[in-house]
Amino acid sequence: MKYLFIIDEPETLNFYKDTSIALIKECLTQKIETHYTDINSISIDKKQNIIIDSHHISSINSLSINSLSIKKIKIKNKIQYFTKIFIRKDPPFDTNYSNLTFILDHAKNFNVEVINNPVSIRNHNEKLSILNFKKLIPSTIISSEAKDIIKFIKKEKKVIIKPLDGMAGNGIFMVTPEDKNINVILETITNNGKKTVMAQKYLPEIKKGDKRIIVIKGKAIPYSLARIPSKGEFRANLAKGGKGKAQKLTNGDKKIVMEVKDFLIKEKLNFVGLDIIGNYLTEINITSPTGIVEIEKQTNFKAAAYIINAFK
Repeated sequence: MKYLFIIDEPETLNFYKDTSIALIKECLTQKIETHYTDINSISIDKKQNIIIDSHHISSINSLSINSLSIKKIKIKNKIQYFTKIFIRKDPPFDTNYSNLTFILDHAKNFNVEVINNPVSIRNHNEKLSILNFKKLIPSTIISSEAKDIIKFIKKEKKVIIKPLDGMAGNGIFMVTPEDKNINVILETITNNGKKTVMAQKYLPEIKKGDKRIIVIKGKAIPYSLARIPSKGEFRANLAKGGKGKAQKLTNGDKKIVMEVKDFLIKEKLNFVGLDIIGNYLTEINITSPTGIVEIEKQTNFKAAAYIINAFK
């Protein structure tokens, strides 16, 4: 077996909690030949030959809390050299990311499995994909029109507004009808009406945590990672100071997983992270879902091994 991970430069990742690094380490433990590359090191010619410049990883070790050492050799191969390819590039989903999915569409011609399906990554925005499950989501509007968003805010009283292509809690605002900066906020986040955003009713259950549930081939691992906001903060993202608490799935969590299972399997979205606040689905992360390191540290569940074994 030969696995390729498409990631950001490893040196930019927080190795002590990064899911991609954990998966790579597990591959090495299982003696799987493991490589990594970035989205700018993949090309295709008119014969649909896909050529990949990758780094063969022979070992990976921690040097300090903020650095790592990778023993690697750079090589060039056709895509059929690899058994499986994991797309783990972080958002934003920009033009380069989109072009990557167009190139990897052709991997199927060489019987190479790409996780997740490039077509589905391109077709299902991580925020907008929840619209397929209107009974599971909070009151929501997607718009670039300030007047429509203000009307929504007046109706729902307290609202979370976020960009459609962001991650890690960046660019998110909480607003109320009484907010004196509401016009400035909307001008900023919509780029004066030129950028579409998502507005959702604020869910007070966020105080108990924004739960990340990892779903592999339609089946959830038995623990969620509840990301609990720090004092005075409404964003639960770990990157914004949230505290991660592993906990067993509730019956409500399992119900949501069952509701989205068929959709995920049909679209070959075989490695996703569902974000759940209270009993509401708020996002479906399909590019580079995270959280397994914290779950492993707090439970006896070997999440990385489970994920890698599921794709063998």
